[in-house]
Amino acid sequence: PRAASDAPALPCAARDARSSRRRTMSRKWDRFASRGDPTPLWVADMDFSAPRAVVDAVTAVARAGHYGYADPDDAVTEAATARFRERHGVADANANALRWLPGLNPGLNHAVRAARRARGGGAVVTAVCTPIYPPFLYASRNNESARVEVALRRAIEDGRARYSIDWEALETALAREDVGLLLWCNPHNPVGRVWTRDEMVRVARLCVKHDVVLCSDEVWRELILDEKATPFCGAGSILDEVDGLRERLIIMTSPSKTYNVAGCDVAMAYIADKALRLHFARAGSDKAEITPFGYAATLAAYTDPSCEEWRQRLLTYLRANRDHIDAALSDDANARELMTWTVPDASYLMWLNCEKLVDRVERSPFEHFIEHGVALSDGAPFSAPLSARINFATRRDILDQGLDSIVTALERA
Repeated sequence: PRAASDAPALPCAARDARSSRRRTMSRKWDRFASRGDPTPLWVADMDFSAPRAVVDAVTAVARAGHYGYADPDDAVTEAATARFRERHGVADANANALRWLPGLNPGLNHAVRAARRARGGGAVVTAVCTPIYPPFLYASRNNESARVEVALRRAIEDGRARYSIDWEALETALAREDVGLLLWCNPHNPVGRVWTRDEMVRVARLCVKHDVVLCSDEVWRELILDEKATPFCGAGSILDEVDGLRERLIIMTSPSKTYNVAGCDVAMAYIADKALRLHFARAGSDKAEITPFGYAATLAAYTDPSCEEWRQRLLTYLRANRDHIDAALSDDANARELMTWTVPDASYLMWLNCEKLVDRVERSPFEHFIEHGVALSDGAPFSAPLSARINFATRRDILDQGLDSIVTALERA
């Protein structure tokens, strides 16, 4: 791997260059401390401080000393509505269609229940395309709903994997009379695809054809690493093109991934259809409160110009880290022999397929890598037990420690 000094400037160099998250109750850094303090390249948060404007906004709430119940004011409501309009393509976005959530995971569960309510309360099967972020799978189980999994197709060239939709399998799943919901991820976690407009239109038309609610999680939308090469098509941008979609569409997003505020527990759903919105609201009536910290973080992230400047620096750093890993793996003979990997369009997540490695070491990739000093996300909860996921949203020196451990693990396989 090239030297850390070749990395671009950090998003906030003054803080990020010296910060440490060990022993701070950080899930990412402290979960596996008892296993030798491996380099943590797993759970999807970043080792970069949130933008200064966000830090200042949250700090101001903390200093005020009043942590009671909070409601969104007009400013944060308009900021969220404008985000759906300007970044997610909902041309006629209005505040009435907005639903605040204490995170995206609750929203996935609410969508399962809403789809069931929309069908009169009977059993509803949830469809998902795998591999997929584990809460997409847990949402059906949590709500006693059966699930049908549609495996994404994988093409490989020079060790690099590119995933696509298995259209025949997807339509077969959606055509089942008991399937009432498709949980969709765009951009996709973990394979990093930004779905094209043609793909999104085709997915939407299948949902309308078979009377299936489409819940599109678009939280990674603002971390597209080269939007000129892979332009984003949000589900809300094709409402006028796909008749019948409006009555069946739930869109969700959050500042959590882009601005590293997952701990502030705030997200939004946009549901244009009043009847479906009511089902969603009632299905989620047991949701937790959104804290004043969440509203303050959202308002700052979405309205302060310095946060957009910070995001652009972040994208530059993430692109460089992605390409740095790709180069390191491409240059390693063992990696080329034992793994394939994605070069993601979006996010800070790289998906590894490790079938040949598992054949050799006869244990999961997670266990093999953590024994050699690096913690990756285990593929099993993504419905892909022969895989693992790298989180590269970290300083270059930390990333290189993890890469050195991966190379060593492959050498010793």
